[in-house]
Amino acid sequence: MKHLITILLLFIVTNIYAQVPDYLIPVITINTINNEMPTCTVVNAPEGCLGVSITNNDYVPGRMTLTCKGELLYDSEEFEKSVSGVRIKIRGNSTGAYLNQHPYKIKLSKKFDLLRRVDDTYKHKEWLLLPMYTWNIKMTNHQSNILHIAGLTISKIVGMAWTPEYDFVHMILNGEYQGMYYLMEPVSRGDQRVNIDKTGFLIEHDTFWWNEDVYFRTNYQTYTYAYTYKYPDSDDVNEDIQYSMITYMNEIEKAIYEDGNITNYIDIESFAKWMIVHDILGTDDTVGCNRYLYRQNDISLLQMGPTWDYDSTFRSDSWSTIHSFTSFFYPELFKNDTFVQTYINIWKQIRPTIIDDIQNNLEEVYTKYKDVFDENMAIHNTKYPNEGMNTFLSQISEVKEKLIERIVLLDDLMKQYDDKTVINNIASNNSKNNHFYNLFGIKIDKPYSNSIYINNGKKYVVK
Repeated sequence: MKHLITILLLFIVTNIYAQVPDYLIPVITINTINNEMPTCTVVNAPEGCLGVSITNNDYVPGRMTLTCKGELLYDSEEFEKSVSGVRIKIRGNSTGAYLNQHPYKIKLSKKFDLLRRVDDTYKHKEWLLLPMYTWNIKMTNHQSNILHIAGLTISKIVGMAWTPEYDFVHMILNGEYQGMYYLMEPVSRGDQRVNIDKTGFLIEHDTFWWNEDVYFRTNYQTYTYAYTYKYPDSDDVNEDIQYSMITYMNEIEKAIYEDGNITNYIDIESFAKWMIVHDILGTDDTVGCNRYLYRQNDISLLQMGPTWDYDSTFRSDSWSTIHSFTSFFYPELFKNDTFVQTYINIWKQIRPTIIDDIQNNLEEVYTKYKDVFDENMAIHNTKYPNEGMNTFLSQISEVKEKLIERIVLLDDLMKQYDDKTVINNIASNNSKNNHFYNLFGIKIDKPYSNSIYINNGKKYVVK
């Protein structure tokens, strides 16, 4: 019976794509129990909060296969709780609420690497199907299919600890074609994902906390934000964990906002790299910017990342908006000379080769998908006729051009970190006062030790 069902599934796929060349990208086929479709309810933020999200987006169980060129690459088999099968639900906040092509989260009963790499450590239960279309007013025809690629490319070049991997797939749900998707690793705990042990955690500084069952807030957070859990699972969070997390994050924030002694609390390099990724991309999103933080174990420093959500890429004409977003850490960090110096050093390390790195990375992506992308996007257009207006080559070229423009712009913006430039600016603009300024040009009420400051146009080293 199992083999008969597999043959029938392949027959369905073959008939839907009878005219597709034999280099068809993989096809995910999911058949849920009783053909039940995943659904959700759109919810608006309560008064004083931000955003639009979804609720009642429960998992629906079923069976999933992954095929390519007529070959069966994966079969979850029929759903049996904790044994076999798959569960699927609509995910996202505004994307889940508004996009015609729903984003999905799929959860396998048994770990498997749907990207089919050779190392078993890549096996995982949780995977995402992300829509192809991104609305962005700065892109040709106000749309793009590859801003995820732009973001992931820069994340790798800057050297983030982990960058999700992806592939393109088609999806069929209960016999109905759903379109072409990014099959992508989510931000989750795993040996080859965010690598944390059972004493660590993964949290998000979250706009949409009001749509979560478990969250916590710290002394410096406004009502519009709270921390939500990615690990441990919210079902496993008890009062002791809540108290421990609130105490720990209050200590972190005290170090950032009051003491200035951040070295013993945060992994400064990870925070600087995360910010550089966003500055290179020119993101313009403070509400849904996905600010993840994690601690590998109970003795390690707090780390920033990974980066996520790139739909606002290229929308800023200066620094990334998060650069000066007062409801998160970065405006305070840029008052800290240790952080600023780390930020500058990382930029100097990557700057000599970054344009070549961008070109080489995007060329690799183009070479990998150039023979299949446009043809498969044409199949996608049978479901969504107003998407995919730009060819794959034109999109790769546009992203490459805009990234290089961003690098040139940052070369100019970075001049404010130059000692002489800062000294001249402070001398001309503040010669009548006696305040201290750091090398970022920001007034400091109390100089810290082992730092450099400007006072009346002169540079001082505080021991």
